Amino acid sequence: MPALTRRRATALAGASILLPRFAHAAEINWKFTSAQPATHPSTQRYMEAAQRVKDKSNGKFEITVFHSGQLGTDIDTYTQIRIGAIQMMVLSNVITATAAPLTSALSMPFAFDTYEQVWAAADGKLQDLLREDLRKAGYLTTNKILDDGFHQLTSNKAPIHTVADLQGLKLRAPPSPIQVSLWKAIGAAPASMNFAELFTALQTGVVDGQESAVVLTKTTRLYEVQKYMSMISVLWDGWYTLINPRAFGKLPKDMQDLVMAEFDQAGLDVRKDMSTLIPEALAFLTEKGMVMNKVEDRSAFKKKLQDVGFYAEWRDKLGPDVWKALQDVSGPLV
Repeated sequence: MPALTRRRATALAGASILLPRFAHAAEINWKFTSAQPATHPSTQRYMEAAQRVKDKSNGKFEITVFHSGQLGTDIDTYTQIRIGAIQMMVLSNVITATAAPLTSALSMPFAFDTYEQVWAAADGKLQDLLREDLRKAGYLTTNKILDDGFHQLTSNKAPIHTVADLQGLKLRAPPSPIQVSLWKAIGAAPASMNFAELFTALQTGVVDGQESAVVLTKTTRLYEVQKYMSMISVLWDGWYTLINPRAFGKLPKDMQDLVMAEFDQAGLDVRKDMSTLIPEALAFLTEKGMVMNKVEDRSAFKKKLQDVGFYAEWRDKLGPDVWKALQDVSGPLV
């Protein structure tokens, strides 16, 4: 598999924004949007998938990948996918939950301890239920959700070891119902904002910390404005590849099969990338001066959420079918 490098990602990024004079040969032109930078592995894999679609369609089907939020924020472009102004995007399941609330289930805090559990949920019965919820909300998805990794906590104040360390801490939360709910329940002070606003908010002290995947902390240079990383694996985050169903329905069957196959492959490629990129990112962040600590007792955080009724509340929100499919993998949460 090709190595992921900044130079290669930059070259692919340039290829994604060729001038319109090169697009006239394509019979089908789609836009794909991502908030992630050119250096993120998902951006590179999506560009590769788009190139394979173009090559295998003999230039008839061209998908232009716009990275780094060039077409707008996650929330803005999520709406544009539904109405058809953009045909494809990548979006975290915690954000898809703003329109398809059941997709919060994959990021239930402290539900998964291993990747074996994650893939049993993300490729099994639970995912079937969540994909159907997205369909009802107006979105089609590919079959293979991407791996963003388990989320860790970063802070400028001090390392996080216990629930007490989180009390009153100003944490950025994405505009995600489950994450805002999580931090309120645990006693922190969450501030909801889009990721594009995060770096400046940390730099200026609007918030003291945030939770995100390790690779994202590296690729978005959050290490420049955060001192401590506490390895707590708060939740797992998966990224859906979303497609406007009307645009997809207009494609000939062979083109439908092509785009699904190549972007499913992109999802599998990112999963494989992450297995090596996560430890590499941890080593990089340490070299950059981030102070790392491992939270040994995650059960205390889960117990806090149980005691304040967090899981019972989300059981009621998600409904019995989704909750059963989740607990079949995670074990009992309530």
